[in-house]
Amino acid sequence: MATVTAGGVTFEVDAVAFDKDGTLIDLDAAWGPAARAWVETAAGGDAGLMAQLAARLGLDLDQDHLVGGGLFAVGTVGQLYEITLEVLGEHGSPDAETVATAARHTSALAGEKGNLVPLGEVDLTLRALKEQGIRLSIVSSDDRSAIDAAIIALGIGDLVDAVVSGDQGLHPKPAPDALLEAAGVMGVVPARMLYVGDSWVDAAAGVAAGVAGTVLVGEVAAEVGELATVVVPAVDHLTPVRGGSAQSDQHDAEGGGGHGPDLRSADVLLEEHAGGDHRDQHRRLSDP
Repeated sequence: MATVTAGGVTFEVDAVAFDKDGTLIDLDAAWGPAARAWVETAAGGDAGLMAQLAARLGLDLDQDHLVGGGLFAVGTVGQLYEITLEVLGEHGSPDAETVATAARHTSALAGEKGNLVPLGEVDLTLRALKEQGIRLSIVSSDDRSAIDAAIIALGIGDLVDAVVSGDQGLHPKPAPDALLEAAGVMGVVPARMLYVGDSWVDAAAGVAAGVAGTVLVGEVAAEVGELATVVVPAVDHLTPVRGGSAQSDQHDAEGGGGHGPDLRSADVLLEEHAGGDHRDQHRRLSDP
């Protein structure tokens, strides 16, 4: 049991789980090149199809960066493949599965060492937490190979107790499954685990899992920040406190914490947030 502060809010926890992209490493630096290569490969030189794919997957082609909350930013590689296949089918593209598979292979660019830029003092922060006996995990929508590459690049391999990836077959965030899995692997109850992410799906997943609190990092839209316990500039604003006891934070008093997991499906949570029809986006897709 340890005390951690973030943005003036204090938590008493046994573990901290971290999202990867946009939380520990720069999202655009990691996924920007991979996202462009993905849509270019899938479009095969068709400018109209490329624009359609970029819109559906969440890539701003004019500014060449990922759209906040878009599928490239928060989805799994399996979801990206599935929507790519759907768009190609709507477009009447021949050999849609072969083309979508080729596009999927470009996701490996997101794990290249030169693209993995840490956001803040990631190594020092995680080491400080670990020294206080806090268990640590990475809970990401990305594939396991990309998570492992980031762990190596950040130099935190000796600190991480559990990894939960988007290709494990669990319902993706905002469903609570990945966070509940991380808590189980680390042997802690969700109510004593803090979750640190950067998007609305992270905040929603934290609430659904009944974690001690959700910390969002970076420049977060006001409506997204309202879903979290607290928003801070970067992960190095998490500070373990030596000695002392945790205080009850305002989020609990307002009904934002201290509740059990919300076991509604990811589809329901997505539709509540975006009002769209997400149908089968969250089905587990086996590697083609």
